[in-house]
Amino acid sequence: MSQREVLEALIKLYEQKRRLIKSKEIAEVINRDEGTVRNIILSLKSLGLVESKTGPSGGYMPTLKAYEVMKGAMTQVPVKLRRDGTEIDVTIIGIEILDVLNPEGGRAILRVHGDIRRHVKPGDHVEIGPTPLANVMIEGTVVHMDPASGQMSIKITRMVSVPKVPVIEIASLKPLTTSPETPIKEVAAILSSKRIRGVPVVERGRLVGIITQTDLTRALAEGRIDAKVRDYMSSPVITVRETDDINHAIELMNKHDIGRVVVVDSAGRVAGIVTRTDILRFIAGISRKRAGPEGSVPQASTSQAEA
Repeated sequence: MSQREVLEALIKLYEQKRRLIKSKEIAEVINRDEGTVRNIILSLKSLGLVESKTGPSGGYMPTLKAYEVMKGAMTQVPVKLRRDGTEIDVTIIGIEILDVLNPEGGRAILRVHGDIRRHVKPGDHVEIGPTPLANVMIEGTVVHMDPASGQMSIKITRMVSVPKVPVIEIASLKPLTTSPETPIKEVAAILSSKRIRGVPVVERGRLVGIITQTDLTRALAEGRIDAKVRDYMSSPVITVRETDDINHAIELMNKHDIGRVVVVDSAGRVAGIVTRTDILRFIAGISRKRAGPEGSVPQASTSQAEA
C-alpha cells in the first residue's frame, strides 16, 4: 500500500466532511488494516503532508503541501549524480516524486520531465532534492528507467526530511559586500581571490542588488571591462528574512533558478547569505563553522567595499 493511496483517501474524506478524519475511516475507504494506515500516516506526517490532533475529537487533516503533491505539480530540484566513482554536475531537471515505498532501504518512484537518458542511467548513484513541496532529499541508486513514461525507480540508501530551522542558523554571517560604484574589474579580482561566486551590493546601508560571476562573464563578453557594478548587478534582490525557515529559501532558489539568497534583518539590512551548498551541507549533517565559504572572508581592502 502506498502513501499516495492513503493521502488520496484522506483528502477525499476531508473535503467531504470538513472535519478531522479518523484512521478507521481511511482504512474503510481503501479496505486496509487500520494499524497499517496509522503507520503510513506517521511517515506522511514526517514529510509535512499531514497534521494531527490527539484526543476523542482528534484525527488527521491534509496540509497545503499535500494538495500540491497530489496535483503532481512539476518542480525544479537540484540533482547530483555519481557515475563510475566520478561526480557529475547535472542541469536541474523537472522531477515529480510520485511515491516513496518504505523510506528505510525501500524504493522511490519518480517522473522526470524530458529525456531522462540524457541525464541518468541504471546504476548511477543520485542525490535528488531537497524538493520544494515535500522538503525531502533522497539518495540512492537508479535501478530502473522507463524512457516512454519518464519514470524511474531508485533504491533508497538515505532519505532526509528538511527540518524547519531559521535560515539565519545556517547562513554565512556578515558577508562581503560591495557598492554600486565599484569597478567590475575590482569585483572580479575579489571574487577570484576569495573564491566566492557573488556578493550583495549595498548603498548607504541599503541592499540595492547582487552581482555574481555570471554577471561578470556577461560584462566581459560585451567588452565592458571598465563598467561599474551598477551596470551589471541584478536588482531587485531575492531575499529571505532571518526568521524564515530554510524550506522557504529552497522554494525561492528553485522558483528563480538561483544558487543563493540574501538574508536580511527586520530593518532590511544584509545579515548573511545562504547558498544551495549551505543547505545541502546542513541536510547531510556535515559540520561547518558559522562563517562558511561565502562569509568567512575579511572585508575587502578598498574604499568601495562596504561592510
